[in-house]
Amino acid sequence: MAKPWVTNTTRTRIATLALAATMLSMATINGPIAMAQDERYVPGVWHYRSVSCVDTTVRSVEPRLTGDSQKTFTAQDFQESGVFVEFNTTLGSDPANRNMRSAVTHYQNTPGNDIMMREHPGDKVQVCFISRPAPTAYCDPDKDGRGRVFRVYDYRQHAQFAGMNSEHDCGGA
Repeated sequence: MAKPWVTNTTRTRIATLALAATMLSMATINGPIAMAQDERYVPGVWHYRSVSCVDTTVRSVEPRLTGDSQKTFTAQDFQESGVFVEFNTTLGSDPANRNMRSAVTHYQNTPGNDIMMREHPGDKVQVCFISRPAPTAYCDPDKDGRGRVFRVYDYRQHAQFAGMNSEHDCGGA
């Protein structure tokens, strides 16, 4: 009986080499983005039972500080003031703040800003609610919605960022 030209062992080697080449090309393409990500959290889409996450879309992307009538923004606007991204979900809100939308605010030069600046309204993201502030002498979380922390994974960019929903924590300035 004649031996086939390509054996199962050869097929396995070819498949392994193809997979390695694909992974190397993806690492080369996505390398700079991956290095800019928030390293505190596990990368990729989350499927934890203990952390609330929802798939949603980006509602708006603006510099942290804007003028009331300003509708268009330059890269310099974002670099000088930081980035604010709001999402189409109320994940993290509570009975006192039912309609509060999830958001992340970063000051200038914060890791993840480059990912946030590349967001567009309508981009599909996973937003995970990490924490809310505890009541203190200065913070009443039933009246002050600031200080909630979110982790966001962008499906288009295959990158993540995280941060609070406001410039100041609950009870802050």
